[in-house]
Amino acid sequence: MGTVYDKLVDQAEAMVNIINKKYVAGNRMAYLALLSGVGNCRIESYPGAGHNYQAVVDAIHNCYARDNTSGIDTGYRDGLYAMINVAGSFPALQTLMNILFYQLKKEKEGKAQFKIDIQEVIDKVNMLISENCASYEKENLSFGSWLERNSKFAYENYGIKLGKEAFG
Repeated sequence: MGTVYDKLVDQAEAMVNIINKKYVAGNRMAYLALLSGVGNCRIESYPGAGHNYQAVVDAIHNCYARDNTSGIDTGYRDGLYAMINVAGSFPALQTLMNILFYQLKKEKEGKAQFKIDIQEVIDKVNMLISENCASYEKENLSFGSWLERNSKFAYENYGIKLGKEAFG
């Protein structure tokens, strides 16, 4: 008998398998819905709990561990890039950063089945922040302090320069 989280990861693994079939069949945006928790791809412990991105990332790694030739790692990467391309809103940026930080945590702890090219991803995230900074600030008055906290966290934990810090 697994925990609630184990059951959530099992549910997410089933969804990863469905999404990966769509991805392999040519839908390059398939992982976007899963990572973002859109529609049927929302993984939550109970209705209204919110999308559990950690269960999704854990499921992606579990599925990859079972079959590292399935393209799951590539689909995940493409899903992250798709998130970057559509993260014009502050909540979308928050979700993206939560996923990236959790991925990095797994990598740092040696629990990741594969690594992502974090520098390439962060470079794209920094461009996104640079291009959308004004709209993020309009949308969320505490964006500046959020970015400062996340920049500090990224640098202290992973040696990554995020946001304005990355540009000098």
